[in-house]
Amino acid sequence: MMLLFVPVQAFGAATTGPIPPLLKKAEGAHTAMHKKLAQAVVGIVCKGRMPNGMPSDFYGTGAVISPDGLILTDLTVIPEGATDVKIYFTNGKVLPATIRKTDVKCEGVLLKVEGKDFPHMKLADSAQYKVGDPTYSWGNPYFTIQRDGQVSLSTGTISGVYQTTSADDQSRYSGWVIETDAAVNPGSDGGPLTDCEGNLLGIMSLAFSRSRWLGLAIPSHVLSEGLPELKTLKPAVRPKVTPEIVSVWGPSVAFGDASAAAAPGVVGLWIEREGDTVAPPALRTSETLPGYSPIPPGQARGPFEAKRPTPSVTTGFLIDAEGFLLTAAYSLEDPAKIKHIYVYLADGARLEAKFVNKHDYFDLALLKIESAAGKALKPVELAKGDPLAQGRAVAVLGRSEAPGGLTVNAGSVSGMGRRENICAQISALINYGNLGGPIIDLDGRVIGMATALNEKTPWRQNCGVGFLLPADKILEVLPDLKAGKKFEKPKHPFLGVQAAQGAMDVKGAKVASVVPTGPAAAAGIQANDLIVELNGKAVEDWPTLVKTIRDCQIDQVVKVKLKRGAEEKVVDVKLGSQ
Repeated sequence: MMLLFVPVQAFGAATTGPIPPLLKKAEGAHTAMHKKLAQAVVGIVCKGRMPNGMPSDFYGTGAVISPDGLILTDLTVIPEGATDVKIYFTNGKVLPATIRKTDVKCEGVLLKVEGKDFPHMKLADSAQYKVGDPTYSWGNPYFTIQRDGQVSLSTGTISGVYQTTSADDQSRYSGWVIETDAAVNPGSDGGPLTDCEGNLLGIMSLAFSRSRWLGLAIPSHVLSEGLPELKTLKPAVRPKVTPEIVSVWGPSVAFGDASAAAAPGVVGLWIEREGDTVAPPALRTSETLPGYSPIPPGQARGPFEAKRPTPSVTTGFLIDAEGFLLTAAYSLEDPAKIKHIYVYLADGARLEAKFVNKHDYFDLALLKIESAAGKALKPVELAKGDPLAQGRAVAVLGRSEAPGGLTVNAGSVSGMGRRENICAQISALINYGNLGGPIIDLDGRVIGMATALNEKTPWRQNCGVGFLLPADKILEVLPDLKAGKKFEKPKHPFLGVQAAQGAMDVKGAKVASVVPTGPAAAAGIQANDLIVELNGKAVEDWPTLVKTIRDCQIDQVVKVKLKRGAEEKVVDVKLGSQ
């Protein structure tokens, strides 16, 4: 279940007290939805052939969409020419199904089982929904319906609406998709993506965008074009996103509206390099989708995901009306191979930009639009002096693939002082598509930039470990970036001690070893000493010592209180640099 954005006071002073009404309400809403519609979600198995012609068993999920047994699913679950189709219901019933209609273009498949009064879902008009609307993903991952009679249910939001050509080796879908941050697992393909009232927005696909790698659903209005029988079903009305829904679904929904202020300043970037075969469109809203280009045969999915896609399509944001904009420096690697840098504004218009400067250690690059004649640029304003703290709600904004709509991925600050006190760690999903995009708070203020993701980072795309370069850090170096200054890796104060392993239960920072030529060694600090205070600040543990040192200056003389056996000592240490 999604973590709700609730004031701390709402939880009360005692952890053993009553469950807050707001949390009860959220829990109850999701539980009631599962009880209401899980019986309309079915498991599907059949026999068919893989794209290479090899025979195989297939399985996945489907959604019952009429009381007389119409079932909607996906071509990756029921391939063309499939036989022996069986439908598994949560009550243990197993029924044979006939294939009523298949449309290869939308990858939709309509099945029929005999019977009446089946629990079913209403179709929604997916064209009426927008980024930030709440969603449920339903599925049969790893045969949960067949094995346990259980349907998987996950909460999320619509995080993007755009066009893409699948890079999957089974789905070959090309067209409009609804992106969601709700969980999608193997076996969930063919399953429903619904709104907060359980109306069917689309069918989950194995398709994915190479620039974003998130769960995609084929929208119901697209499926209706390929499967005309769906048009005979009366669509449900889109529910209004009321304060009550926001209270149940948390900050992810609120960010759909909060992003409006920064949205005009969020731009798409197309970095054209030598060897690129796809030409950048003159207008993003009329972009032609590229041809099918799946995971190469024999290529493991993990290493393929780690590679930056070509052409490199990513995000940046305008910082002034003169045309200066920021993005991640990683997107501009191999500058000698870059032929053009194109900037796509919110309306899809293409402008060209030039590289100005970069700060590699911050993963920050400055560009400038060469000519914006006739275009009123709408920059964002960086929030100066923002007090970032763990638990704070944040969202990463990006620009999608065609037609370049806004994407919103919400999360929270999960760690401070990361990457040598440069970044904050966040749980909001970061990928090559939104890397370099602005990060906002619930008030819509830009508090930082999505940074520090590349092919070599041990954290990967959308893993829940991402990094925010704070606005204050950006503002600190911005004048020098504009002036063309070259940046070296910043140096930090250095004490010259290493932590003792297994000393977590000791109050203080126990020293395992001392760098022989370091400041600590010069001051007489030894292995097995226990540092309990630095410059008058109590040192409770090793992280406290690290943070306290980082708050000091290079060459600063600090007083270190330590215990050596039964003896207590205070030594002066002149910090070095590292």
